[in-house]
Amino acid sequence: MLSGCCWNKETINTDECRFLHPGDDELLFNRKKRFLSRCLECPGFLEDLRQMNGNFDGLPGLFSYAIEDLLAQRAEICTLTSQAQARNREIRFLHEVGQVLQTSVAMDEVISMALTSITSGKGFGLNRAILLLVDKERQNLKGHVAVGPRSREEAGQIWHEIEELDYSLKDMSQIFFEKKMPSEKEKFSDLLEILSVPMSHNKHLFITTLNEQKTRHIKNLYQEPGIDPWQAENLGGGELLMVPLISRNRRIGLLLADNIINGRPITIEDVQSIETFALPVSFAIERTSLYERLQEELSKVTAANTQLREQQELILRMEKMALVGKIASNIAHTIRNPLTIIGGFARNLMKSTPQEDAKHTYIESIIRETRRLEEVLEEVLSYSESLHPTFDWWDINQLITGVFAGLRDDLKLNHVNCRFDLEPNLPKGKLDYKKISYCLRSLTTNAIEAMPAGGQIEIHSALCNDEIQITLTDTGPGMTAETIQSVTTPFFSTKDSGSGLGLSLCARILEEHGANLDITSEEGKGTTFTIRLKISREDEHDQTTDC
Repeated sequence: MLSGCCWNKETINTDECRFLHPGDDELLFNRKKRFLSRCLECPGFLEDLRQMNGNFDGLPGLFSYAIEDLLAQRAEICTLTSQAQARNREIRFLHEVGQVLQTSVAMDEVISMALTSITSGKGFGLNRAILLLVDKERQNLKGHVAVGPRSREEAGQIWHEIEELDYSLKDMSQIFFEKKMPSEKEKFSDLLEILSVPMSHNKHLFITTLNEQKTRHIKNLYQEPGIDPWQAENLGGGELLMVPLISRNRRIGLLLADNIINGRPITIEDVQSIETFALPVSFAIERTSLYERLQEELSKVTAANTQLREQQELILRMEKMALVGKIASNIAHTIRNPLTIIGGFARNLMKSTPQEDAKHTYIESIIRETRRLEEVLEEVLSYSESLHPTFDWWDINQLITGVFAGLRDDLKLNHVNCRFDLEPNLPKGKLDYKKISYCLRSLTTNAIEAMPAGGQIEIHSALCNDEIQITLTDTGPGMTAETIQSVTTPFFSTKDSGSGLGLSLCARILEEHGANLDITSEEGKGTTFTIRLKISREDEHDQTTDC
């Protein structure tokens, strides 16, 4: 005897099933739903099954419902299992990618990992990814780099290489970053240039997507009104995924991805995954960009501090030299007057003393030493003069011949011969005639004193590119490298007597002129001094000389 359960009735009243819940009105008229959701839990139905003893009248129809539901549940379980496995792979993949995105401060390394993740089969597996970045001035959205094949043949080679070598995602990213990024930029340079858009072009598809901060899944790019047909054609038209890269409402760039080679449709799962992936990529790119700007600012600050320190050292050095110059000037003026008197009296005595008189030699020594003291005083006074030269246009060859004319007696007395090799038609140089003359005279005097037994001096003038060069070479004993480094230091001298100001003052004067003094020497073979005077912009000329 059956229990009277309603499982075998097509329709029932609310009082016929005590397992109905409020809102189950549909189950009164839908036998299939009532059976699957309520009857299988009903003790009355189970009791009826035990009492049937092989009489299954009406039950087979219900079993078809159960089988359909079982198959549907199995399919759903398979789908859920597949999704769970995919999510599990995605989590592992995102963990691996996240380590690079969170730790790297190199923008191209971050970009390499991001684009490799999108195009790799071990990542999202799309064929191509293109990154457009907002430039530093925030004036343009510029094509930065693209990853992927440009033809089916290239795609086949890439996929074969990846399958054969079985690179991990991190390995592929590192290889791309270290070896392939420049070549990929070059390979896609034309496309990246075409895709660049001014940020002010508000109606353009790229800028609109970036401003709206919403991902766009475009099924047919040719039908989009906001993009240049030439850009759509170079992208290949068809399906395209556009993901804006936003960090704290700051527009970073735009990510384009497609399956231009295999034509596989982009699924909703692809869209959701890449959209989620874009968030840490945006943060990583912004972080590396900020780091680069920080490094630039740090370099500027470091350079400014270095310059400030150099200026402080220069000011301190100038203050010291100004004090030295003031002391030297006071001493020189104090000594000059009595020295002039001594020299004047000695010359008068020389005139009235016969050559054969024994005193003549003593008076001659007094005059010679007095003149040497006067030269030292002249150096000291020149060193303590103002740092500001008086510039004018002068003929360099005329300056050279004038200086050596004044040194004729000293050259003859010390048995030094001079040979001139002066290039004709040199352009005039803008300089302080008196100070450059002093430099040349000091160099010549230095050369004369370096050859006490006599020797030869060669003077050469030439035009070398944008410089007038005056070269003075002697046949003296030469100098060591340490001496060359020291001779332009104030008060340094290789002689037992002398002020040691000559070459130091020369270097200072030439520095005021924006010129240079080069010294080359070899022990036992003489020394060469080269003055290099830059020609001003006003000195336009057609003559050029290879040096």
